[in-house]
Amino acid sequence: MRRRALLLGAAALGCSREAPAISALARGLLELSETSIHTPRPVLDWSQAELARVVERVAARHARGSSPAKALTHVLFDDLGFVREVESTQLDFVLLPRVLQGRRGSCVGLGTLYLCIAEALGFTAHGVLRPGHFYVRQQAPEPACNVELLRHGELMPDAWYAMRFPLDPTGSSNYGRSLSTREVLGVTAFNIGNELRRHEQLQPAALAYTRAVADFPGFAEAHAGLGAIQQLLGNRGAASRCYARALELDPTLPGVEKNLALLGPSP
Repeated sequence: MRRRALLLGAAALGCSREAPAISALARGLLELSETSIHTPRPVLDWSQAELARVVERVAARHARGSSPAKALTHVLFDDLGFVREVESTQLDFVLLPRVLQGRRGSCVGLGTLYLCIAEALGFTAHGVLRPGHFYVRQQAPEPACNVELLRHGELMPDAWYAMRFPLDPTGSSNYGRSLSTREVLGVTAFNIGNELRRHEQLQPAALAYTRAVADFPGFAEAHAGLGAIQQLLGNRGAASRCYARALELDPTLPGVEKNLALLGPSP
């Protein structure tokens, strides 16, 4: 997930042969894929079945003694060959069905996949947001650790994130904390909105950003993204209100002041 300076331009265990019930996060991610890019029902059904197969493999490895984080990352990266994507912002690397199909994902794509599996197995894990990045904090049933999906599931200390993705002490309080399932869905919807906007699909992008701010009301970048879309659509009053809310949530957010200047006085 990349931060843009110019806003216009995250159960029982065992080896049962029954497929685990789909997690709340997975349901939300599949619904986002369906509504944002009209993913066909057969693909959604395949994705649910494939996710259940991955969950079963992780459960089996955990039952043999691997910690939750090691079981999960071993299955994803060593057994199934998932790889990271750090250049492209395409939705192929964000949306759950496409990440499962292509075995490739961004920090959001791989991070949300990890969280879906953890939730299905009853592991306690949360997504964590920092400026330009998303990662997983595995909390139970093992000592808390940060799982960096862009480094093959390597366990990274808090200090590494503080150095690599520094926080402004006057910025948003939503960075660096554990996110709820709904907030993770908001982060995903924000990434969808960004990519749709890049392809000048303004109305679908507006719907994605609207979903992002509904699921994650405290996410300043989502409000700014919605403001940019409203500005491009000519809705100056709505854009001004979105920008004002974004700055209220994070006065350090880059690009918003410039966009407000382009917008001019409120009508």
